[in-house]
Amino acid sequence: MLRKWDEYFATQHIKNLEVRFVIPFAYRSNNVFNHSGNYIFGWRIFNNELAKFIGILNLAVYLMFTKADKVIVLSPKYIALSHRFKRIFHKHYQIINWVHFSLNQVFSTDNKQFKSADYHLAISTGIKQQLLDMGIDRKRIFVVFNPIEKAKYQIPASQDPRYVYVGRLEYRHQKNLQELLHGFAMLKKQLPNASLDLWGSGQDMSKLRELVTKLDVSQVNFKGWNKNPWSQIKSVTAFVLTSTYEGLPMSILEAISHGVPVISADILTGPSDEITGENGLLYKTGDVAELRDEMIEVFENRQNYRSKAMKASISKYYSKNYFANLIKILQEMG
Repeated sequence: MLRKWDEYFATQHIKNLEVRFVIPFAYRSNNVFNHSGNYIFGWRIFNNELAKFIGILNLAVYLMFTKADKVIVLSPKYIALSHRFKRIFHKHYQIINWVHFSLNQVFSTDNKQFKSADYHLAISTGIKQQLLDMGIDRKRIFVVFNPIEKAKYQIPASQDPRYVYVGRLEYRHQKNLQELLHGFAMLKKQLPNASLDLWGSGQDMSKLRELVTKLDVSQVNFKGWNKNPWSQIKSVTAFVLTSTYEGLPMSILEAISHGVPVISADILTGPSDEITGENGLLYKTGDVAELRDEMIEVFENRQNYRSKAMKASISKYYSKNYFANLIKILQEMG
């Protein structure tokens, strides 16, 4: 998402708004950005411990002299550092938290740090609820979601039941692909000509292949990593996501933007914001039978998922609308 911000704010000239990216733990020649915007980088140091120390020192120096009105940070440790330096240097900037993961899964012990932020940008309503559960004032939380570009082409429905997953290959943990494979194995008993394409790479690939063999299921295709897998998918029934947690899964938005309906686990944060009745279905996490049933339902009713309606259902995520809302929110903060 930082790259999206970089692309937008480097090309848009907005009155009374200047955005600077401070990357104290990265060096200028890496590929964090396209280097068209306003940046402050750290130094290229190969010793990890020394790099951390120098990075914190760089951040402290920046915060000591900055005239910024707002400091947007990406993790609770940066909230704590920014808050500490604010007190030490008697600064008046607002600290804004912008975390991209489910707080209960990744930052479950950081409640105190979150409360030190002045405002919070939540990328899903689920994360907003997690912040409320921590005791954060509702008036200090703004849901911004994440931006996506409109797809330039639509992927048609396949005649045969064909499902796709795009992302990191993990057996359990976050991506939980063992659940998808078990659901697909159950599906094959009713739709024997069904196929499943897995786009991506990961250390669990061999373990997933072993599960395919154990389940004795055919037509599971490991497609490997591709920079733009959607350009390689010629027709499909649905995109399937069996994650145990997410922040706001962009793969769901990418699928819908290409006119592909989605079947996703109904986890705490993310999918319920993105999926409506006109662009996909949610199933209860761990309920493999329900996953199978919804995969069948989408195939049998694929004609009801109209491309135009699906694209319109995620209009608030398109970059133009996203940034208009973001700028409005930043202005509301004062």
